[in-house]
Amino acid sequence: MNIYVMRHGTTIWNEKGIFQGRSNNRLSKQGIDLVEKCSIDCKNISFDIIYSSPLMRTMQTANIINKYHNVKIIKDERLIEIDEGIFTRRLKSSLTTNESFAQEHRLDGYNMESWKAVHNRIEDFVKYIKDNCTYENILIVSHDTPATCIENILTNKKINYNQDMVYRKNFNNAEIRHYII
Repeated sequence: MNIYVMRHGTTIWNEKGIFQGRSNNRLSKQGIDLVEKCSIDCKNISFDIIYSSPLMRTMQTANIINKYHNVKIIKDERLIEIDEGIFTRRLKSSLTTNESFAQEHRLDGYNMESWKAVHNRIEDFVKYIKDNCTYENILIVSHDTPATCIENILTNKKINYNQDMVYRKNFNNAEIRHYII
């Protein structure tokens, strides 16, 4: 089975350095252009199905990619981005040193989702794919944190949630990676 994992294209908030979390933003002009280029680059891959986070930026990305494939797109809530809690809609550069530490380490009291919680829901999704899908080529369109979790799970990377801050800034916007399982 071939699994292709893609992060959505760029949004205005990505360009401005604003925490998006689960906000429902659209792709920017740059984001659309990036995804259009990626769709041309992968038009000869015979995707059988596309799974996508239900947020607007990922669904736009999935639909742009799908114009060369015309396959079913399934929205899956498990692929949604990490919840940034009170930091959602904040400029990353505006955080104090203490807030940056709290955000990075997912400290209690800020209504954020933990790295482990994201990992657990993504692990459940990957298990579902492995156990139930008979497709040869699957495209998964998601966000940076879930995409990184998928990669860590598919490559059997062991995570220490107290030390490893490996979930962020791993996938570039409109980047697609291929895994064979």
